[in-house]
Amino acid sequence: MKAKTLYQTLGDRGNPDDILANAPFPCKWENTWLGEGYYFWDTFIENAHWWGDVRYRSDYVISKMTCDFDTSLCFDLVGDTEHMLDFSKSIDYMKAQNLIDKNTTVSRIINHLKNKIGGFDFQAIRVYGIKSISEYKEGYRKYRHHLIFELSKPQYIDYKPAIQICIYEKTGLNLRDISIVYPDSYNMDYLL
Repeated sequence: MKAKTLYQTLGDRGNPDDILANAPFPCKWENTWLGEGYYFWDTFIENAHWWGDVRYRSDYVISKMTCDFDTSLCFDLVGDTEHMLDFSKSIDYMKAQNLIDKNTTVSRIINHLKNKIGGFDFQAIRVYGIKSISEYKEGYRKYRHHLIFELSKPQYIDYKPAIQICIYEKTGLNLRDISIVYPDSYNMDYLL
């Protein structure tokens, strides 16, 4: 098990005490990418700031928490190739059963795994949403961390990718140690 830093971006409602007392908060969107749960940005605070700019137009709070990351508890579609193969096999099976069409989303696949196929006992899921941060919006340039492999070639490494973790229950992965890291006025560790 490895301790991992997670960031949750929230709208700023002037309620830092409520955040510290009640975080994390579940995502209430109808079109959640990974199903119902508590959404976090993995490791890179820059992605939490990007989401604050996009979703809350710079009027946001970033809370920081720690979790115990373990691929026996988190379905990891970023770093565990066996989980990736399992996901691929699930897609193939669903295709064979005519349960997938061109409008099928990742969330639908995950919900099928959780609710229809036995053995999906994970507390969380971890994914890298490729092209989450638009390549075409100049204002997002500061949030893209790419480095090319070769001059005049398009291939690159994304060294601070937009990795998300959705934790299904509030205490999943042993979530703990809540603090507010942004804005500075809410950050208890910030020196004035």
